[in-house]
Amino acid sequence: MAIPIRIGNSTPGKLANTPNRKSQDPRLWLGISLILVAMVLGQIVISKASARVTAVTLTTDIAKGSLIRDKDVTVAQVSVPTAQNLISLPSDAIGKIAATDLFAGDLISMHSVTNNFATDARVVSIPIRAGHLPEVLPGGKVDIWMTPSLDGVALPGPATLIISSAAIDYAPDFVDAGMDTSVTVLVSEEQVQELVQAMRDGTIDLVAIPSGSQ
Repeated sequence: MAIPIRIGNSTPGKLANTPNRKSQDPRLWLGISLILVAMVLGQIVISKASARVTAVTLTTDIAKGSLIRDKDVTVAQVSVPTAQNLISLPSDAIGKIAATDLFAGDLISMHSVTNNFATDARVVSIPIRAGHLPEVLPGGKVDIWMTPSLDGVALPGPATLIISSAAIDYAPDFVDAGMDTSVTVLVSEEQVQELVQAMRDGTIDLVAIPSGSQ
């Protein structure tokens, strides 16, 4: 009579019917589910980041308090995380006032423009002698110097810094080096008297401040 051989306490039948605990572990399926959710969310974020939207961008520097003109803006397709506050139509920016210093390449948002000039902002025209106007553009910054002359009330003497970091409001597109010209600058109300008096007492020179130093 044949005697069945047993190995340990298991039989072939019991081994075949033993359930696979690893495949039934809920933590495994939870981990797989989290990975799949993360992958889907990642694809959504990447898709939104790469989506291009229409936005209005500046072509020139605009000083705080300056009027934004049609030549100062253009339309571009850009990729941004959110376009909620961006201005997409040039007409919504043209004629508005810069609420802060803006620079060429900046995207214009609803928070960077306003409908009103600063209450203390004043625009003053300054005569410039032939050959004395540096290369300046609207929105750029300049230091204003005055050199007393014999024609003015002040005694002739060394040049004096009258106003620092004044914003150019208007500058001619073309300047003949042999002819006098003028520019307009944005100054505060309290600076107007000193600037006007300086133009009476002497000659005015503008020193352009490089854009990287503004």
